[in-house]
Amino acid sequence: MNTILIVLVLLAIAVGIVFWATRKKPSAPTNAPGESDTAWNDPITPAGDEQRPNDPFPRP
Repeated sequence: MNTILIVLVLLAIAVGIVFWATRKKPSAPTNAPGESDTAWNDPITPAGDEQRPNDPFPRP
């Protein structure tokens, strides 16, 4: 009976250590505004048919 209690206590300690080591820490609040202009919604300019100057691979 004594051995079972020791094993259970050690098991509870091991589970507690694993839980403590893997717990999710709260993230720190950010006060910085971050990136304001990421251009994710800017319109895409379509490529024209004009040749680029000094184009090493000119279009046929």
